[in-house]
Amino acid sequence: MSQSRRLFLSNTAAVIAASHAASGLRAANKDEQRLRLASIGVGGMGAADLGSLSSHPKVDVVALCDVDSNNLMSAAQRHPKAKLFSDFRKMFAEIAGEIDAVSVSTPDHTHAPAAMTAMNYGKHVYCQKPLTHDVYESRQLRLIAEKKKVVTQMGTQIHSASAYRTAVKLVQSGVIGKIRETHSWSNKTWGYEGPDPEPTPVPENLQWDLWLGTAPERPFAQGHFHPGNWRKWYDYGCGTMGDMAIHILDPVFSALKLGNPSRVISSSSAAPKKSFGMQNHTRYTFPASPFTTPDFILTWSDGGKMPDTSSWPLEGADGKPIGLPDQGSLFLGEKGAILLPHVAMPVLLPAKSFADYKIEAAPDGNHYHLFVEACLGGAPTTAHFGYAGPLTEAVLLGTLANRFPGSELQWNAEQIAIPNHELANALLRRNYRKGYEVDNLS
Repeated sequence: MSQSRRLFLSNTAAVIAASHAASGLRAANKDEQRLRLASIGVGGMGAADLGSLSSHPKVDVVALCDVDSNNLMSAAQRHPKAKLFSDFRKMFAEIAGEIDAVSVSTPDHTHAPAAMTAMNYGKHVYCQKPLTHDVYESRQLRLIAEKKKVVTQMGTQIHSASAYRTAVKLVQSGVIGKIRETHSWSNKTWGYEGPDPEPTPVPENLQWDLWLGTAPERPFAQGHFHPGNWRKWYDYGCGTMGDMAIHILDPVFSALKLGNPSRVISSSSAAPKKSFGMQNHTRYTFPASPFTTPDFILTWSDGGKMPDTSSWPLEGADGKPIGLPDQGSLFLGEKGAILLPHVAMPVLLPAKSFADYKIEAAPDGNHYHLFVEACLGGAPTTAHFGYAGPLTEAVLLGTLANRFPGSELQWNAEQIAIPNHELANALLRRNYRKGYEVDNLS
């Protein structure tokens, strides 16, 4: 074979491979396209994500990756044909050409490194919430997803559920007028107020250095980090806001089409040095959107620190006061209010004023299968990184404000900066540990 002929065939193969990588599709036969999925983090929520994604009839699970061999072996029993890895970097280096899409279900501090690595290889990404651990990471994931033109979805599964879709539709209908403020809350408590954890031996099933990944090196401590409780620590999680505000504020952002907040202030108690506080109360100010009044106020409360309801129209059909759910949101509008429990259908208040109003439920959607269908050329996802990135940025600004209670943080979204607070500004972006750098993040 001549050199020019070999060069032609090589270039042709490269073009075809690039085309397949960009489309994320593989034809099992000429009548069917399938999606080859790799799952990073397959224990706990990762197991649930893997089960839901693989339940789509056109998904083939080709690779499993987890730093805990117990999780890996359990997942392998359900997907015996998948190749097994403990390090997602090696997985991509060895079999990137066999993967179309990736799910990321790790602790928060590894979301961005794993998701960005996947996108650097041109793969579609489903990433658990919150999208990232740091504000800068959220911005970069959004920008690179747009540049690479890959399909993305953040794992806020309730985003596609009927209850939240109905709430968005109801708010945007204008039935309670423009929204002047919202209050959202959760009774969960992802914080820690105790002595520094005592080091203990690393379990044989866990590769601790890989679990730490980009985070600073520290000794393992049984019961504090893996497999649970990592949400409590600044280095690995995002506290109650990262766990629940990202869910509960999702329909607030979606319904009101909020942009970037202009300022954030926390009235929480003094925060611990290494872990999140037990109770938080955070207030955001936003510019007006098409569905809000000017200087719209959004307030978040958690850890059982419930909002003041004295001025709220919490009256049922019988005129008696109704209680608040443990988690949810209230939209206060010009003509009334909407109570949205987490998770249940929205309620118009005061009930007597809307007795004749019929709420039409929006259709339910399978958040996971919508991602798969989008990868296969279907309708675009709605919790894509272009939406999830700004939402996560706002939530993470709240977690920063809670570390500096009483200090109003001014947010310059264009410059990704908090110009009036040097300490908070320094926490917008982490330095990744040596050896765990990632292109487009480090």
